Amino acid sequence: MARPLPEPAGGAARAQHARGGLIAVPDPIAEARAAAGALRRLLLGAPEETVRLAVTGLSRAGKTVFVTALAANLMAAPRDPRRMAGLPAVAEGRVVAVQEAGLTVTDAPLFPLRSALAALSGEARWPEPTTRLTKLALSLEVMTPSPGWLGRQLGPSRRAVRLEVVDYPGEWLLDLPLLGRSFEAWSAAELARAEEAPRAERAAAWRGALAGLDPQAAAEHAVLARLAEAYTLYLRRCRDEAGLALLTPGRFLNPDAWAGMPFLLFCPLPLPAGGSPRAGSLWATMRAHYDEYLRRTRAEFLAPHMARFDAQIVLVDLFRALASGAASFADTRSALADIAAALRPEGGWLARLGLARHPPRPVYAATKADYVPESQRGQLAALLRHLVGGNGATLAVAAAACTRDTTLEDRGRTVEAVEGLVEGGGREAFWFAGGIPVETPSAAWFDRRYAVPVFAPPAIDPERGLRHLNLDRVLAAALPEVFA
Repeated sequence: MARPLPEPAGGAARAQHARGGLIAVPDPIAEARAAAGALRRLLLGAPEETVRLAVTGLSRAGKTVFVTALAANLMAAPRDPRRMAGLPAVAEGRVVAVQEAGLTVTDAPLFPLRSALAALSGEARWPEPTTRLTKLALSLEVMTPSPGWLGRQLGPSRRAVRLEVVDYPGEWLLDLPLLGRSFEAWSAAELARAEEAPRAERAAAWRGALAGLDPQAAAEHAVLARLAEAYTLYLRRCRDEAGLALLTPGRFLNPDAWAGMPFLLFCPLPLPAGGSPRAGSLWATMRAHYDEYLRRTRAEFLAPHMARFDAQIVLVDLFRALASGAASFADTRSALADIAAALRPEGGWLARLGLARHPPRPVYAATKADYVPESQRGQLAALLRHLVGGNGATLAVAAAACTRDTTLEDRGRTVEAVEGLVEGGGREAFWFAGGIPVETPSAAWFDRRYAVPVFAPPAIDPERGLRHLNLDRVLAAALPEVFA
């Protein structure tokens, strides 16, 4: 079942009235203030408001396609409101103009919107993923109704909104819990984790480089670089071969502007015998690099970006975790638990790390909702809600839907499935046998192996937007104050 849209502007009382419940008693003072604000905007003009939306996700969750579809569909919405009818302001024809806006010279790199649209429309291929922080800005003109008698006489007021969409690697979120963890504690946890399957076989080369190493020996650049490179290769193999997600530090996989920086030359190390590392030793140098990494994370990511977001959308590919086996799913579950703890509006890591205000309540979106028929999309959202512990809104979404619902015959019974073009081949019908579990499945559930196909993107006209599933509902949940 689809998750209901957020309450309309005006709070629970207005929502109850809209559903035909008890008639809400109007607040004349609030209505007078709102009407006065509308009159002031009408006479003096309204300055452009800036709203910052963060979009992130674990590896290969579909961030680039999501941001591309968000921009294309919003820009098409004034001409064809049906594209984003789940946004009340769009459905009511109150979003009158949307266009791409320029960035300033101090902004992050520009999101590659044009090349992504060209890949989807002209080349019929998925765009290249973004592995760094990028930004896209849209200018919106929204007609906002004003409450009260005076507001009804004045009519809706024009609101100018600059929507800044920041796309950043979800792996960086996993660094936030490290800000409260010492090098000793992090090393001990990662060394223990590397002894367990499926990490152990992929950690062999790195652990071999550690064998016989004296942490008290004088630090040499060549040794630091060799160990950091071996550890990074181990993390990369865990991600690419085993589908694991709880991999720290996140910048080792997506360094962005930090690529090649000397403070990235560290890895987990056992505590020296006696617990008193000498100054200038390998262990002391790696601890200093780890501490500098955390300081840079605070100064260059937490303060300038995380502290300024007005809304946060986290994308998750649960199909990859389910299809990769029990170990991959358990690792994804642990990664999501850490992310949910960091983003919890009250009592989470961000709230405890000195931000001037609490972070916004996140919206979690299970991507590839078009890989299951409509009857199972509610289960997909329920599984994600189970994994994040109810610490935010959860929905199932397909930013660029590339399948259609169909049915298959299986041993004399009819089952619901989806059908679409597969990359490099013809049409294929896909059936996720057994359905999507709504909570962590048993180990026996993973005995069934799923070869999840890669569906080709649909043919699109970028001027008309992209066919999607619930993209508008995700945006409505993240930014109700803009689109209510």
